[in-house]
This record gives sequence, structure tokens and C-alpha cells, in this order.
Amino acid sequence: MNKIFFTLVLLAITANTGAKISTKKQAENVLVLKGATLVDGLGGSLLTEAIVVIKGDRIQSIQSADSNYPSTATSIDLSGKYIIPGLIESHAHYEKWMGEMYLNYGVTTVLAVGGDLNEFKVLSQDAATRTPRIFDSAGKVSLFPDMSKDQVHNSINMWLQKKPDFAQFPLFDNKISQVYRWAAEEVHQTGLMVFGHTENAPESIRAGQDVVEHIWGFVEAQMSPQELLNFREGRHLHWSTFITDWSHLDKMIQEAVARGVDINPTLFFEMGSLSPSAGKHEQETYQLYSKPNLMAYFPVNIAASLLQKQRQTRNFASTHQNVMFISEIAPAELRKLQQGYQMVLKFLNRFVQAGGKLQAGTDSPSGGTPGLSLHQEMELFVEAGLTPMQALQSATLWSVSMLAGKNGALGNSRLGSLAPGNFADLVILTANPLENISNTQKIERVMKGGKFINLDYTPNYFSFTESPRKISMSTPVPEISSISPHTLIEGTGEFDLVVKGVGFMGTSVVRIDDISIPTQFISPRELRTKIAAKIVEKATPNPWHAPGPYQKPGIFGDRTIRVTVFNPPPEGGSSEGISLRVRSKWMSIEN
Repeated sequence: MNKIFFTLVLLAITANTGAKISTKKQAENVLVLKGATLVDGLGGSLLTEAIVVIKGDRIQSIQSADSNYPSTATSIDLSGKYIIPGLIESHAHYEKWMGEMYLNYGVTTVLAVGGDLNEFKVLSQDAATRTPRIFDSAGKVSLFPDMSKDQVHNSINMWLQKKPDFAQFPLFDNKISQVYRWAAEEVHQTGLMVFGHTENAPESIRAGQDVVEHIWGFVEAQMSPQELLNFREGRHLHWSTFITDWSHLDKMIQEAVARGVDINPTLFFEMGSLSPSAGKHEQETYQLYSKPNLMAYFPVNIAASLLQKQRQTRNFASTHQNVMFISEIAPAELRKLQQGYQMVLKFLNRFVQAGGKLQAGTDSPSGGTPGLSLHQEMELFVEAGLTPMQALQSATLWSVSMLAGKNGALGNSRLGSLAPGNFADLVILTANPLENISNTQKIERVMKGGKFINLDYTPNYFSFTESPRKISMSTPVPEISSISPHTLIEGTGEFDLVVKGVGFMGTSVVRIDDISIPTQFISPRELRTKIAAKIVEKATPNPWHAPGPYQKPGIFGDRTIRVTVFNPPPEGGSSEGISLRVRSKWMSIEN
């Protein structure tokens, strides 16, 4: 019965792909993929007309076209197709609703940074679980500048009880350097690797950091003290504009490479909207979020925010909001950002040319769309000058080094490449990814642990029991701290209203009694607008005037007009109201 069922399943999964399936006197759990070109991820030559023998959840052998395979095995003819390793997302803030999105894009392993998924990551290793294999950092290691060495030891031991697969440390800076060094020594003794943010990459690397999260830690390290102070005070547009001193940066690169340090740049998250491919990426994202089965459970607020991010970029000047629309950036500033983006690409290229390795990660869901954005990250690496093979390795072999541990101390994870003994996690493509890295999206099938995945979205895949969280740097709800003027006399005429607060954006709108009026963005803390004379022409109606006979002695109590600020969707919303007082002439008293 089991043999019949297995055959029926194989027939079902090949029905829509045109692949040819043949069954010889079938051996249970033995499957042969034949005829495809194999890209094993190791960087060597392609194997054409490969024969891949899979037994259970492992690759038993990889052979050339003229080799024999078990006569009783079930075989699938994949002539004209390409097989690559299952992809690895090396930087995600994983949530359980993301699972089948990753699988549909060929991502069979996810490193959950900051995640503490306990028994779920154990279940995820089962091929039948509709989620990638999950490995996590078991939260973030608790480190504080004033800790003693014994306290660091105890903190690490408590954290190790949660069985992490790698370590995420807090942000490295000068205050925590000694504590960081002690902690890294403890972690390395267990074989685990250290991952995290840094404000000074050369120093954090010397203190024991193995994977540098983002790029700005290298850039800040070569700023002068005054430049760094000015940058932190919001006097500069972006850290990338400081990538100029290549003699200094090249020394940093050489030291990092010599110490075996990788970079996890999250380029799509940091600056992807400045790429010439940004329009293409936006279209891909829009098409994905148009799938009704996916949107039956995917958080609409996150989808809308991620779509909006395709047209936004980060900046660090105090005169702008942290994320701003590219269309609203002054031409001179936009040129600076685009030049900075090119310098970032140049930095990454020089790092790889020097022998360094990049790990493809997206910081999803805040940094990108789960699954899809990993392919877009690889495209940006090719834009930086990496070969398609190197870009593919960044999402396979290079990223799996996190699981191998410090200097390979944890051993072979059997992931990230296609070789005998490795897990049968693989992706079948209809086009050659080494001719065009975008071909990694031309997915025909995905296998996890020797079993093909149904490539579709399940409307009831996940049910939220509470409102989905907002992603970082989504549109905020603004807050008003003051308005000026806050009181005036009826009949004043047209006047300028200054609104101060936080969370203002270029799209923010001042509302008067819930009616939007033209608004000028001054800064993330200030908006201005003109109030028409008609709005303050009379101090009536007075909300405190008791009903009764009409009288003329005057208005007792001031009329108030409700002022709010509205940030349009996605996310966003309306601030609390603040009152503009309109006093009657006869009650006004000159100061």
C-alpha cells in the first residue's frame, strides 16, 4: 500500500511540470533525479546530465550520465533543468507565518537571528513540516558594560541551556569591549560563532566577532571623532557618503578576511531601493502580494509597508525622517545617496576579491519579503560585481558556515551544498542561474529532506490570535507636543500655524476638525500650514454655552478647534488632538 501511495504522490507532484517519471520495480524511499545540470554550490564545474540518488532524507550519490543507479528506484527525468542546493536565509527575524513563503522560494533553511523557537525548531527539521529548517540564536546574549568576568560566565551558561545554534551579541561599542571579549571567548569554547551589530568593526572583530551584521561598522570606524559626532547628531545624510578612504578600508578588509570574518550586509534592506533593479523588485513584490491564498493570512499591514519601502530609502539627517520617499529627496541629496550606494557595492566587491565571504540575509520581515527578498539580495550582489556562482554561494555554502561553528568546530551540518551524505534539500530550476542570477526565481520544484514541497499557498496556513506586529521603520503614528499660536482672537484673519511634535513625514497632513489642509513638511519634528480666515472668523459655536434663549452679551468660554496630524497608510494614523483656542473679542484682554 505504501509503495502505491508513494508512486501516486510522485505522479501528482509532476503532473504540472512536464517531467517524465518512470517506475522500475520500486525500492521503498529511493528516488533518482536524472538528466538535469547540477550546480552543487561548491564552486566547481557544473555536472551535466547528472544522476542524483536520494534515499530517505539524504543524498546517497551523485553520478554522471553513464553511471548506474538502483534498478528498483523511482526516477524522474529532469532533462533541461538545473538543480541547486536549497537556499539559506542567514538573517531573519522568523515568525511562524513565514514558513511556506520561504519554501515557495526555495529557501529550505532559515537562521532566526534573535529567535528563541524552542521545540518548533526541532519540529522544523522534519521533512513533513511545512516550514524551512530553523536554527536560532536562542535570543540575544545578555551583556552589560559593568559586568564582571564571573557574571559574563554565568550569563553565557544560562543562555547555553536554551541550546542555541549561534550567538547574537548586543551592539559592540567602546563601553562594552572588555565584556564582549570575555563573552566571545566563552562562546568560542563551545564551538559557536558570534554574530551582531558593531559601531567599530575592526575592534569588535579583534574582540571575537565572527560575522559582522550590516556594513556601517566598518565605515564608522574610519570616520574622524568629529565626523562620527556630527553623524550621530544627524548632520550627515548617510554613512555611505564616508566611504572614501580606501587605503584605510582596504586594511580593515584584509584584517577581517585574515581572521575568517564574514559580512552579513542586508544590502536589499539597507539600500535596495537605490538599485537600478528597484522597479523590477517592486513589481515582483506586488505580484506576490496579489496572490489571494497568501493574502488570506499574510498580515496586510506588513505587505503594504514592504511595498511602500520599495520607493523609500533610509537616511540619517535630522532634517528628514529616517525613511523617506525617494521622489521627495532633493536632487543634490539623491545624487549623494546614489554615489554612496555605489561605494557600498565597491566595498563588498573588494571584500570578496580579497577572499572574504558574504552571507545573504534580508532582515525579514522588516527588511524584506520572506523568501523573495533573498533572491533580490543575490541580484544586488551580482550588481556589486560578484559572479552568479558567488552570489549563489552567499545563500548556500557561505551562509551555512554559521552552523559549522568557529573554525568548523561543530562539524558538517550537511546543508548548503549538494554532496553524498548531505540532506536532500534542493531546488529545481527551469533556467541556468549562472547565466542570470534572476533565474533562481524560475523554480519548478523544491525538495526538503527528500520530499517535494507543494508549491502553493494555503489560506489557513496560519491564524493570528492577536494583531500582527508592525515592522521596524514602518509609518509611525505622529504625536503633537505643541502648536503656535495656541490662542487667538476671532476675526484674526489668515495666519500660519506651526505644529511641533515627533513622527512627522513628508506625507504628513495637518487636520483641522478632521478636515485635511495643505501642509508643509519642515522636519520630522515640525509642520506648517496656513489657516484660512474663515475658520477663525467667529468664536462661536461655543460648546459650553447652555441651550436657551439667544442672547448677545458675549460668549462665555472659548471656542476650540481640534488640530491633529495624520500619517497616511500603510500603518500610520492620527495623532491625539490639541486645541486651538478662539476667543471672542469682547472677552480678550491685552497682555
